[in-house]
This record gives sequence, C-alpha cells and structure tokens, in this order.
Amino acid sequence: MGLLIDRDLLQAHWLPDVSAWQRAGHSWWLLGRRGDNNACCGGAWEQESAFRPDGRLDASALLADWLAPAGGPARASGAKDRQILLSASSALLVLAKEQGLLTLGPSGADHSLSLTQGLGPALTRLLARRLTLPWLREPALSPEEASQSRRGARLAGAICLRPLVARDASWIAAYCQDAAIARYTLNIPHPYPEGAASDWLQLCGRKQGLGQAWSWAIWLEGETEAAPVGTVSLSCQGSLAWWVGVPWQGLGIATRAAILVRDFAFASAHLPEINGCHMAGNLASGRVMAKLGMSDLGMAPLVERPDCVVRHWRLGRGVRGR
Repeated sequence: MGLLIDRDLLQAHWLPDVSAWQRAGHSWWLLGRRGDNNACCGGAWEQESAFRPDGRLDASALLADWLAPAGGPARASGAKDRQILLSASSALLVLAKEQGLLTLGPSGADHSLSLTQGLGPALTRLLARRLTLPWLREPALSPEEASQSRRGARLAGAICLRPLVARDASWIAAYCQDAAIARYTLNIPHPYPEGAASDWLQLCGRKQGLGQAWSWAIWLEGETEAAPVGTVSLSCQGSLAWWVGVPWQGLGIATRAAILVRDFAFASAHLPEINGCHMAGNLASGRVMAKLGMSDLGMAPLVERPDCVVRHWRLGRGVRGR
C-alpha cells in the first residue's frame, strides 16, 4: 500500500513510523511543491537513508492529473495507485476522496490526525478498518443440473465472485448502457454517463477501505473461459444489491450470486441481518430475495430518498434460508 505525505505536514516524530511502514513492505511518497529542496524535518532523511521516500510528486501536477478529463494526460504518473493521502490541504483531500484514496489529516479527512499524534497508531487503525474482500465460489454444477437449465451449456460453470478492479470499468459501462438496467435499479442512470463506471469503482474502493462495504464482480466460470455478467455488493449494515447484464437475466445467476453473499454475510462477516429493497415493478428481484429466505416487509420510502417508495426485505441471522 502506498502513502502520500504532504511535505508541509510531515513531522520529524513521524519519521520512525514512516521507516517502519517501509520495512513492512509499503511505500511512501513525498508530496511537495515545484522548487522545494529535499531538506525537511531538519534534514532528517538526508542523514538517515531509512527515512528516504520511495519517490516525490509535485502537488500541482497531482491536482492537474485529478482534474484532467477522463482519458486526458496524467502528469503525476501512478498517483491514483497511492491509496492513502496525509495532508492538510482541503483541495487535495476533496479530490483524493473523489479519486478513491483514503485520507488522513488535521481536519476534513476520513480519519483525523493532529500534528502531535503518532502516525504509526493512526495507520494501524486505518488498516484495521479495511474489510477483507475474499473470492467467493460455488461448486460447479453437475451435468444433470446444467442440463435442466435453459442454455445449460453456458451455465455449466460455477458462479464466482471476485474483487472488482479498475479494468472492470469497460464491461460495466457496456452493460449499463442498456436502458433495461437503469429501469429497475435505483442508482444507475440512463443514458449512462461517460466515466460513471470508473467513478463507481473508485467509490467501491473507498467504501471497502473505510470498512463500509464489499463489492464483487459476478463471473460465470465455464470450462474454457470466464465471463463477467454483473456485480453484487454488501454493506456493513447488511444491505444487499446487485445487477446482472441483460443477456444473462432470467437464468438464476442473481440468485446464485446472492446466496454466496448471504452465506458470507452470516458465516464470515458475522452480520446480524441482511436487507434489501426493490422498485415495485421489479418482480425478479423480489423472487431472488424470497429465495434467499428474506421476509417481505412491504412498501415504504427510502430514508435517503423520501420520494422513492420501494419494497423492503429482511433476513435475520439464524433464520434458515430457502
């Protein structure tokens, strides 16, 4: 994991923690201003090679990179791959969050860190909150099970849920261009904006890094290939959500993926419940939730969107699914 530290914020008493961070296999980068010299914190890292950063980035170039249109030139090469920013700059903190980075700082950051506090404990607390994102797989369908399914040859492989990565943006955008996806989902617009898939993936990364949610790509593993067909997410409050590309709908894929997540929620994440909701006309999602063993709680507005009335479902821990 990479750590970006704003030169103006770096404290001498943090340097041993930075050195320990490097020894643990992580990297750290100094974020400076054009024309800065290399001396900082009394020249401490000039005297001790252990305190030397793995690289230096110019803050202005980094801001320009983050503000550049999608597909534009990246001036601060690799900056988006650094996963933690330590800064007091409100502009840097806001843009870092939009890019999916986690942030530390005296104010306005994901995690507060005063100049007198130790950096090591803050990094430890931050890393401890990160939710582990495992691969989830079901056993492969038997030939008999596959033959009973429509288009069984294409569904003979097991459903696999794997962590989302940046390159997933292309196929996510391709599926989400279909108006039928937006019709019955609460957060997928139509027309689907350029760059929306990348923005959503960055948001998923931040939520995972902050200990708020897990998100997976749904893959159908065949004998000779694996194909992405949709996504599924689970929040730390147990909220379950998914979508499956139109060519793959009606084949039971959403149910199989949701069962994997339900089992993970109770057996591994130890959540007290899972819950979900869907628009009134989205009967297919209702059938999936019923197959998970969830109880229909009826129609009610969303807390965050009072104008949106949806059907709510819930399954408590210890209640046997169907």
